Amino acid sequence: MARRRRKVLKLPRVIFALSIGALSIASTTAQAQSGSQGGARPPATRVDSADALGTALDAEDKGDMKKAALAYREVLQRALIPGNSDGDKVALSLLGLERVWAELGMRDSIIPVAQRVVQLRPTDPVARSIQLRALVSIGRDDEARIAFTSWRRAAGNDGAPFREYARLLLQQGRAQAADSVLGEAGRLLGSGGALSGEVAQLHVALGRWNAAAVAFRDALRDEPYLETAAMFALNRAPAPTRDSIRTVLLADPALLAPRRLLSALELAWGEPRRAWFALASVKADDSTSAAWRAFGERAELAQSWLVARDAWTAVFEKRGDLEAQQRAAQAALNAGDAAGALQLTSRKSPGTDVVRARALLPIEIAALGELGRAAEAQQRIEASGKLLDETARSAMARPLVGAYLRAGDLARAKETVKGTDLEDDDETAGWLALYDGDLATARKRLVRAATQRGELVDALGILARTRVDQLPGLGAAFLALARRDSAGAAARFIALSDSVGPAAPALLSMAARLSPKAGAMTLWDRIIATWPKSPEAAEALLASARALLAAGDKVGATTRFETLLVDYPTSALAPQARRELERMKGQVPPVTH
Repeated sequence: MARRRRKVLKLPRVIFALSIGALSIASTTAQAQSGSQGGARPPATRVDSADALGTALDAEDKGDMKKAALAYREVLQRALIPGNSDGDKVALSLLGLERVWAELGMRDSIIPVAQRVVQLRPTDPVARSIQLRALVSIGRDDEARIAFTSWRRAAGNDGAPFREYARLLLQQGRAQAADSVLGEAGRLLGSGGALSGEVAQLHVALGRWNAAAVAFRDALRDEPYLETAAMFALNRAPAPTRDSIRTVLLADPALLAPRRLLSALELAWGEPRRAWFALASVKADDSTSAAWRAFGERAELAQSWLVARDAWTAVFEKRGDLEAQQRAAQAALNAGDAAGALQLTSRKSPGTDVVRARALLPIEIAALGELGRAAEAQQRIEASGKLLDETARSAMARPLVGAYLRAGDLARAKETVKGTDLEDDDETAGWLALYDGDLATARKRLVRAATQRGELVDALGILARTRVDQLPGLGAAFLALARRDSAGAAARFIALSDSVGPAAPALLSMAARLSPKAGAMTLWDRIIATWPKSPEAAEALLASARALLAAGDKVGATTRFETLLVDYPTSALAPQARRELERMKGQVPPVTH
């Protein structure tokens, strides 16, 4: 614990080094001046004091706290010489003494020393802070109040005494006492500005969330560095109080600091669309553009692709740079907005044709692929051939293969793979084999695929349940999925289920996930009744129970949840069924956002 205190209180070495250097320069100047005064004895105070300060620092770093304390006392004594007082050395020595005595478990030893300094230097902020800090920390409340009152009178209209005292009280969890101090500050100094940050923290401690938001908004006007503290403080606000915080931070005028704060809060609360709305209406300038850029990066990290698209589009429209255009288009593609991505890549932006092609053409080809416009994608690659090197052209192969598969042209997809690195890619080769009905090759290649996407897991699950090596019908079903034909794929999986033996429930389960609710319920019931021992039976019970619950049939849902728990107690889905039951009975509060 002592080691932790030392770390908190210890000033960076660079401050000491700069101070010692400054003292050495001052000492040299003093000696030069004294040498011109006819042999007068040169004052050695500054040289000795600087040496003592170095000795103190060295001893403290080596863990010799007693020696450090003696050296700091020497520095302080010489720094307080009447007529030659040095405020910087007074501060450095006091802080040093506070650290080493805290390390030695003698925190109260600093109190008489600080009081002596205060007598000589009534407005010294370091001495006053150390005195108050020590008294509060050891529970000498009456003396702390007296010290605060004395500092307040000496400081005049300066809010520092109120700020320090309130902060110390809040750190000790004494919110009511801090409230009294800040209330007194308001009466004596007027409301607002200087103490808004402390007032805001006080409101947070007392659960006054609306008032805290108001105080933080005021504080950010003059103290923008409080934004991070405000975010962490207001982030703890209960869900029912968040609308009042939104109202305060969205109030006109639309200033960047409070809107940026609200944006960070909305992201933390899981509301990315609201987070972007908070920033989008701020007047566009360089600072706003930087805030939009930072938001876009955070949205990408959170995989909130639609709002990332909007943020990067706003940056692009303001700044017109190619990077923002590229990131906006990629975010649109990741969000499933292939048409939007295509539109973004077609807009004008700076850069040579080569630079633009390398940045935007891969996204354009991928977007055309998602839209099933394979022929157009091929034409764009051929038209840009002179702008691309071999590496860039090879990188286009994967989205082009996807384009042909969306169009259902398996032959052209396989032709595109030839001569590229995709021939050695297990996932690509495995999917093409599966679409072709070659289950033996698909098993061998897909099991080695680097990714674990949901569709890959589904395919491996079905492949593991069937022993045949060739099944064109299964390939056709998965190819229908690649073409985004969910209904056609579901119909093919159902038709195959009667001829694949043990793999039947896996195919029916896949079909149920692709079917509308009514059709899915029929398939789940069939799995439960016909293959009660299969892994898919527990999944069918859970899925059908959730569907019944969503439809308002709580009795039917409860029956299925309980059946899952009784008949499949070791299933990985049992905890989910148990939680659903508990939530229905009100034992688990609903998750709020």
